[in-house]
Amino acid sequence: MTRRAAAFAAAGVALALLAGLLDIAQGQGDVPLGDVWGALFNRGDSLHDALVWDIRLPRAAAGIVAGFALAGAAVVLQALTRNPLAEPATLGLTAGGALAVTLVAAFASLAPGAPTIAVAFVGVLGGTLLIGTMAAAGGGGVRLILAGMAVGLALAAGTAAVRLARETETSGLFLWGAGSLLQNGWGPLQAGVLIGTPALLGVLALTRALDVAVLGESTARALGLRTGVTQLAAVTLAAVLTAVAVGLTGPIAFVGILAGGLARAARPRGHLGALAVALPWGAAILLAADVAGRAITGLDTETPAGVVCALIGAPVLVLVARRLRGEVGSALETRASAARWRPKAALVALAVLPLAIVGSLCLGEIRIGPGEVLSSLFGTGSPLGEIALESRAPRLAVALLGGACLAASGTVLQAAVRNPFAGPELAGVVGGASVGAFLVLLVFPDAPTLVLPFAAFAGALLAMALVLALAGGSSPTRLALVGLAITAACSAVTMLMLLHAQPAAATAITWLTGSTYAASWSDFRLLAVPALVLLPLVILAIRRLDVLMLDDDLSRALGLQTSRTRAALLAAGAALGAASVAVCGAIAFVGLLAPHAARLLAGGNHRRALPMAMTLGALLLGLADTVGRTVFAPTEIPSGLIVSLIGAPYLAILLWRSRTA
Repeated sequence: MTRRAAAFAAAGVALALLAGLLDIAQGQGDVPLGDVWGALFNRGDSLHDALVWDIRLPRAAAGIVAGFALAGAAVVLQALTRNPLAEPATLGLTAGGALAVTLVAAFASLAPGAPTIAVAFVGVLGGTLLIGTMAAAGGGGVRLILAGMAVGLALAAGTAAVRLARETETSGLFLWGAGSLLQNGWGPLQAGVLIGTPALLGVLALTRALDVAVLGESTARALGLRTGVTQLAAVTLAAVLTAVAVGLTGPIAFVGILAGGLARAARPRGHLGALAVALPWGAAILLAADVAGRAITGLDTETPAGVVCALIGAPVLVLVARRLRGEVGSALETRASAARWRPKAALVALAVLPLAIVGSLCLGEIRIGPGEVLSSLFGTGSPLGEIALESRAPRLAVALLGGACLAASGTVLQAAVRNPFAGPELAGVVGGASVGAFLVLLVFPDAPTLVLPFAAFAGALLAMALVLALAGGSSPTRLALVGLAITAACSAVTMLMLLHAQPAAATAITWLTGSTYAASWSDFRLLAVPALVLLPLVILAIRRLDVLMLDDDLSRALGLQTSRTRAALLAAGAALGAASVAVCGAIAFVGLLAPHAARLLAGGNHRRALPMAMTLGALLLGLADTVGRTVFAPTEIPSGLIVSLIGAPYLAILLWRSRTA
């Protein structure tokens, strides 16, 4: 190990010890500092000694074990993928473990400790196989990270859906799901140590093989390395370490990126030196996040370390993304824009929309015949028909208009910056609007109703401006990564507000998952006002959208004031997305999925693509609303979660099919 690496490792150990001592000194119970130190070295039978040994010490020890596990898994994954952004969270592995634990807890009794870790391992292994398949099919590089984060979003949406459907059974997983170090005694920690220690020793034994593997598969084979065996062993060990961390502390992101980055900065000789630096820094980062969370919000309030890690890690992800040179998505955009006009397929999509509307009005906890629905429209229907018009029609109308606005927003944003990933969800619009709306819902709950859409619009515009400024141009790769980082930071901020906003949290949770539950005609009118103003302006600017897709110099040669037009259309796109999010909640992927699907049906000409995208967006959100309220009736699954389950895998497939990174 070099002197520089040794200094980094020593600093990590010192910081981990300091953060651990501070973590033990903090906490509920109002234990004097002198009693804390006395309990550490001479345990007695007092209540203070019990608090220190049974609550505070397990919490600090969990931070060390989970930090070691996340850092060790990140070093292995970064070596296998040769990518500095690879870690359990960015590859979707922690989300897979969280989904597995939530599923089992929802339908069976799940004991903490080894059973939880075993269940988490099954979920992590499933995510590993999915990502491994993408990598084997040529989906490496930055594309693999973007696909992994998209898969993680889909799995997280599935977790949220399970928790909503089985709210009582999964109520104890709320803090764990946000990444908390809080422990229930020493039992789970002992299981984590017994399972994680052999895995970590296995990783240490593989370091020489990893040193050879990073040279490339051909070179490694020429040097006599059995690459297949090495990769299988390394992936399995990384999955075990990830499962240990998820089982103990829940899904926590960015610890591996931070620890791995510090290990690379130390310039060690080989992966053994990298682990010597990364392991203590992983523990130090996680413990420091736990200390910082309670220092910011107070000792009487539990602030999960995972929230603080997201706030710290998002800027780091932005810095790494700004240094990337690879591109993702240009070929995909060219392929979609050059797609032929398919009138038959477009007519089928248009014909499905009225059928979906009638089906949505008929389906529900109480089935209503189409004839009764149509009769009620003319004032001659039965009481059942009135149910459809009074309770189902308003929420369907909100879903249809909200989906159309999100699709139009995505179409405009993608054309304005010539970027296939510039939808409202990846451009920061949804995350920024969420923060703005949460400030009103949680901090100013008595504010007038009209304040909410304006707050959402302001948050969306600021977040999108930040994403575009940090992305430094229209690079699809950089924009997607920066947008995901800003979205992660916004999610952490909303979670932080959510944890400290009782009893208003129930309303905010419903809004956050993207739901048209209890939507009324007043909500429809609230959304219709900006839609009636902005959608005609966007339609009138269709030819300008086509010109903006060209090179800036060519656009100016054709007489277009490029900068002014782009700024106006970006503001209109952000406003459309923010208006929909303000009324329907934080619904993602409609603005990304609908424009891509529309271009495949209608080609790159916006005169056809924009109306088709709005139709598909309305259809998607309308169907999601219908499915969400009928599949598990009377329990409702928010439509935003249904769309995420569809849209996130679609994004992963788009990234996987791209071949330019």
